[in-house]
Amino acid sequence: MGLNTNFETPKTKDFMSGVWVNNVTVVSVSPVYGGTEWQNEKYKDDVGINVVIEIGQSFQPTFYVGGRLKKDDFGENVGLGSVRRVADFFNAIDVDVNMDDSMRLDETNLESCVGKEFMRLSYVSGKRDNGKLKYTDFQTVASAQSEKRDLVNIFKDHIKQGWIKNYRPEVMEDSNPSIGNDELSDW
Repeated sequence: MGLNTNFETPKTKDFMSGVWVNNVTVVSVSPVYGGTEWQNEKYKDDVGINVVIEIGQSFQPTFYVGGRLKKDDFGENVGLGSVRRVADFFNAIDVDVNMDDSMRLDETNLESCVGKEFMRLSYVSGKRDNGKLKYTDFQTVASAQSEKRDLVNIFKDHIKQGWIKNYRPEVMEDSNPSIGNDELSDW
């Protein structure tokens, strides 16, 4: 009787705990200038967009994408800087929206965004006061036809670079065991 060597190698995880990637649909888009109320005054975004999205639930959350323009030593705009995320959003949904010389979005084509799909990544970033999990949206998006793994890899790189500091998958272990992973992943 010999030793059975016909066994399967354990598969590596294809996912990250506390990370969900889903396609969502644009309901409306509105520009935001000078940051949002929840941003630190010192680091407010120059240009952003609020995107109301359909996620297949009883509510339509607002997804925010924004960034700061690259400036020279004299405070003059010299490039997109992290505002490129806004440009990437419009590229992902294949809608042309340009910026004028005063660094404001040309709103002519914003209505064309309605009904377009894109891939969004959300992650667990802590717990709310009521004990429920808190989710945060990753501001980098991908086209609806992209591979989920590609967006997850970009997210992993941002974590590795130290750009994302609030990813907290460990809080899921403490959450209510009656909430199944399938229910959460559809959120």
